[in-house]
Amino acid sequence: MKEKKIFDAITDIRDEYIEEARTARFQRKTAGWKKWTAIVACAVMFMGIGGTLLLQDLLPFGGNTGSGGAGHDEGSVFMSYAGPVFPLTLSQEDDTITAIRNISYDFSLPNEDSLHIWGASVKDSYILNNYSSEEKTIKAIYPFAGSFDALKKLTPIITVNGQELSPTLYAGGYSGKFTGIHGVDDPDGSSNILQLDSWEGYKTLLQDGTYQSQAFAPYPVLSQQVTVYTFTDFKAPMEYEAATQAISFTIDPDKTTILTYGFEGGEFGAEGFRRYSYFVPNENRSRNQLKLLVVIGDDIVDYALQGYKNGACERGNELEGVSATVIRKEETLSRVMMEIIDNFFEQYGDGNSLAVSQEMFLGAVTEFIYQYGLLSESVRDRYQYGILEDILLETKSLQRVFYLEFQVMVPPHENVFITADMHKEPSFDFACSGSDRIGIQGYDMVTRLGSNLQFDGLTAELTSTDNIEILDQNYGFDLSQAITKVELDPMIEHYYLEIRPVEQ
Repeated sequence: MKEKKIFDAITDIRDEYIEEARTARFQRKTAGWKKWTAIVACAVMFMGIGGTLLLQDLLPFGGNTGSGGAGHDEGSVFMSYAGPVFPLTLSQEDDTITAIRNISYDFSLPNEDSLHIWGASVKDSYILNNYSSEEKTIKAIYPFAGSFDALKKLTPIITVNGQELSPTLYAGGYSGKFTGIHGVDDPDGSSNILQLDSWEGYKTLLQDGTYQSQAFAPYPVLSQQVTVYTFTDFKAPMEYEAATQAISFTIDPDKTTILTYGFEGGEFGAEGFRRYSYFVPNENRSRNQLKLLVVIGDDIVDYALQGYKNGACERGNELEGVSATVIRKEETLSRVMMEIIDNFFEQYGDGNSLAVSQEMFLGAVTEFIYQYGLLSESVRDRYQYGILEDILLETKSLQRVFYLEFQVMVPPHENVFITADMHKEPSFDFACSGSDRIGIQGYDMVTRLGSNLQFDGLTAELTSTDNIEILDQNYGFDLSQAITKVELDPMIEHYYLEIRPVEQ
């Protein structure tokens, strides 16, 4: 029997930890059955101020683990990588427009506990110069690393000549593509997602321009007519806290595709047998009430409903008195997904509303499904079970590059001042992980990656440095000598800074 582990999004486990555990490789077992079962608690963890204890095998280790200014050309490899600050670019290259850039890090922002600095306020400033004899109206593009989950916090504020703009937001895809880590595929022949765990990962993603072009392309549409089975009016004996209901049927996998939402377990058997199950919700069981079975292609027939005492849907574990009303309807897949997205953010939004339009998030989900899900020509192994929560969680939480586009008028032989103000979270190692670099924060910037601008000058500066010490860098700052502003070489691709807060 081959096992497939998934995670119950009801837990309070932070998304990055869910991702670390969920993408772990599981040993394959040879048999004709495929089975996955929901588990509510997947790891033992201890939450405390500034620290989380995770099982050691859930955390990625590697790269330099030293601290204290060991000194190396590319900076440390952190367990959680926040991505670099990217340079401004133009929608169309123009050799008469050049720029002078200054990036400033302000470390005066205290963490919630008021004891440590966590993150920096970054001001990425540009002076655009127009060397032509005519006024230029250009479209400027400012890229930034982030996720839908953290978009409200991380989106830069764009000003032109001191006036705040409302730029148009575009979202890049889910790491752009699947690829083998360091070019090595998994033993089963599948490939991993391009790892955005260093600036080099972003370089691989962005350097040929394809990722940005795709970000500005229209989203695909889920126009398929589907059959939807909605489960309501749940009943189960109160004394069985884990009472479960399962629906079973047989399909032709070549003609029918099944997507699920709100289900917590299932089995894939020989000759197209399918069984999907959920823990029965009621007023005492805090579970998602929305249960949908979405059928693409030929409809299912002769399905059977059966109750069980718990999630083990096995002979001898049956339970009487478990029931639900099943409503069948036909709808377009896009409308079904809009209903699911609404419910998903009610259930798992951590109190945060969707930071973009529902249509934009649906577009990102749709793109994901067509690229990697069951509507892909080469579905990835971990999405073959059609669990929509997997797709939605990953679309919401995983790192990507966003783009802010805005129009700028540059008079001939004059300057325009553009500023991107943002909160920049640090790269770091997880507390209680065993790393000797706990408390060290990393900040990266790239000088040319993804940009078609010519830079006539590049400088960097630090402000509010009283509460930090620099452990490693290649900028050239020297706090002991009050050197807090430096000139940089635009031909050096990557600059890094590693600091540690110091208590006063």
